[in-house]
Amino acid sequence: MSVRLEKLVISNFRSIGAKPITIDLDDIVILVGGNNFGKSTILNAYYKAVNNEKMTIDDFHNKDINNPSARPTIELHMVCDGADRPSENFREIIDGEVCRVKEQYIWEEVNKQPKRLGFRVDLNKYPDPERDPAPHRPWASDNASRKKRPKAHLIGTFDNPDHQNDSIKKILVDVLLEEKIRSFVPSERVSNFTTLHEQFNELKREFMVSTKDEISTIANEISEYASKIVPEHKFEITLSEVDIEDTNLKLFDAKEIDINFGKGEYMFPVSNHGSGARRTLLWAVLKKIADLGFESLDKGKFKKLGDIKAHLLLLDEPELSLHPSACRETRDMLYDVAEKNDNWQIMITTHSPCFIDLTRDHTKIIRVENQGDNIIATTIFKPNDVKFSDDEIESLKLLNLLNPDSMEFFFGGRVLLVEGDTEYTAFGKILRDLKKEGCKSLNDLLIVRCGGKVQVSMFMKILNHFKKHYYVLHDIDCKQILKNRWIKNIEGKKEKVLKIETNPAWTNNSKILEQMSEYSTVYGSVINFETAYFDHGIDGGKPENAINMLKNPEIYLIVKNLLLSIIDGNEATLPENVIKWERLELISDRFDTFARANPEVIPVIPT
Repeated sequence: MSVRLEKLVISNFRSIGAKPITIDLDDIVILVGGNNFGKSTILNAYYKAVNNEKMTIDDFHNKDINNPSARPTIELHMVCDGADRPSENFREIIDGEVCRVKEQYIWEEVNKQPKRLGFRVDLNKYPDPERDPAPHRPWASDNASRKKRPKAHLIGTFDNPDHQNDSIKKILVDVLLEEKIRSFVPSERVSNFTTLHEQFNELKREFMVSTKDEISTIANEISEYASKIVPEHKFEITLSEVDIEDTNLKLFDAKEIDINFGKGEYMFPVSNHGSGARRTLLWAVLKKIADLGFESLDKGKFKKLGDIKAHLLLLDEPELSLHPSACRETRDMLYDVAEKNDNWQIMITTHSPCFIDLTRDHTKIIRVENQGDNIIATTIFKPNDVKFSDDEIESLKLLNLLNPDSMEFFFGGRVLLVEGDTEYTAFGKILRDLKKEGCKSLNDLLIVRCGGKVQVSMFMKILNHFKKHYYVLHDIDCKQILKNRWIKNIEGKKEKVLKIETNPAWTNNSKILEQMSEYSTVYGSVINFETAYFDHGIDGGKPENAINMLKNPEIYLIVKNLLLSIIDGNEATLPENVIKWERLELISDRFDTFARANPEVIPVIPT
């Protein structure tokens, strides 16, 4: 296995204060949360650490550079095995040869590189270099450590699109052309790159010998003039005798390569495309050159990764400038990169529910939020822990395709689960009206349309994993229904026969009961939303009919009181035909009472 990042612990870095935040890694990590809550800071923290970058005063929390206890500190927990392991002092054994290694980076001064330390398992602490014996750092040198850690590839939110275009061309020239020509074997009449390199060095040496006296004469003439102003000083010109670096010998220029992007015969320069396309192409190119064994540096430069085999792609808001369908394609592509490549992990920040795919294993969704003066990072979802059934996974895939916005509840706020279009439309209308009236108490309320009763329990399972309170409103439905069945008669011929059967929708009440928890408050409409509050059923055009029904002031008030009573937890103001329940007996008795007054809900086989 390649070295994998398991955990990232950050304190006193930019908006993150003295209280550390912990990010648990997996194949895919999705960071969600409000604006300016520190999501991008988390990406930059890892990038700063693994590249041993210097920090400016703005990187110190509250610009506090004088307090020794407020120094930016970033801790990395990595899992490795085999030859990638450091000395035994730093190995926390997990299983067999698999061990955990911890590194800590502390920035003690502005514009200085960090101090790197390794957690000593034998001492059960990070060592004090002045008091504790060596070794103080795993993998000895910084260069050796760099080769072990997952290499960071960061694409920020506001990277200049034109620079991105130039970077793509520069990377392709340096990696695909300049690097490959060095190993290219030409025909016999043409010298290969190595021979040319040697010939250029010989040319340089002969030139230096032949022009030494001339250059010395020029320097003396400059000295003679300058000494009139600065007495007793002389000027020298010295040429280095060091051979030409092969990396300085360039045969191609970015101007000589055209990169086009388009469809079919209609190909256009990348610079003509929008920033979304250019940004997508850039991270795709970065992944490819990393697979080829190179990393991108600032200003379009690159260098060989050497023995580095593990990578972490850091993407800040990849949805920017992308069409919704392109967002879905990008999401699938990113998940595939991590799932199909053991040496790649991906961490992204996003404000788009589209980038959440609960059907993928080895995914963590982490909500970053501001609580007082502290940034808090909470792992709110791990698919491996929830254990969806096959049917639930298929339902989630369908939701990803048809209604990706249903995953918006991952981004915070209060959540009310409803079955379908009618209640979603009616409550949406009420919320919009309340907002126009100046009511702000429900601004954080999200109405989630589950797409049917069978999905309600699945969403409850997800929200229970959040350990955060939520509400549910569903139809209790009828206990029995009439069903046409093909049955063989006494003559052995099939004929259609009406039968009274248990209603599958009623059975789903038991599934909802199974998912009830300390975090859920569940209400049932008797028999369904339309019957309970509109006093009649709706067979088709439900959203439009819901809006029309709300034009009736009495019905509008009933639905408004229903919503407010659920959110406020005020049972005294609940409409008549809704029940808060925690036991099947409660809704069963309530149905029986309703059925006695409305016998038409009891199926009867016509005679």
